[in-house]
Amino acid sequence: MSRLTKNSQIPVELVAVIPKADRILAWAAYQGGLIAVTDKNLVDSGELRPTLIPWSIALQARWEPPVLTLVTQLDSQSVAVTQTWTLEEPGKIPSAVRDRVTHTVVVDRAYNLPNAGNVRFVARRDGKDVTWITVVDDLAATQSAAGAKDVATALGELKSIFGI
Repeated sequence: MSRLTKNSQIPVELVAVIPKADRILAWAAYQGGLIAVTDKNLVDSGELRPTLIPWSIALQARWEPPVLTLVTQLDSQSVAVTQTWTLEEPGKIPSAVRDRVTHTVVVDRAYNLPNAGNVRFVARRDGKDVTWITVVDDLAATQSAAGAKDVATALGELKSIFGI
């Protein structure tokens, strides 16, 4: 059963870009289009072209009314991407995004490692699988022999602690 009420008619242009397998949890208008939170994606109808952002690449979200911010990163070799939406009437969007990111991000720990600098370790759930990524401040330091060893050791300890 959907959490949307009968009075929450989803605009046709948004329904057209939501994958059929996705379950809609909330939607709202923003300056530039419409967004929807589904069980699998954040869907942005966009002015130019629709965008699907899978929750499996989410790192964090922030709600500072009226602005919703979502930070995503595909893998450890990718750069983190920050996207923002200024919501006209947010409705359930902030809580639905929080729930989806909380469900996806299993572990999020940041460390200042002696030879690698600031490194953030994130374990994300994608279905039944859990994928670890590292977000680094100093790529050169983490690629040095000593930095790489520090990162590998810290990641091994986290995996052991959390049993993942």
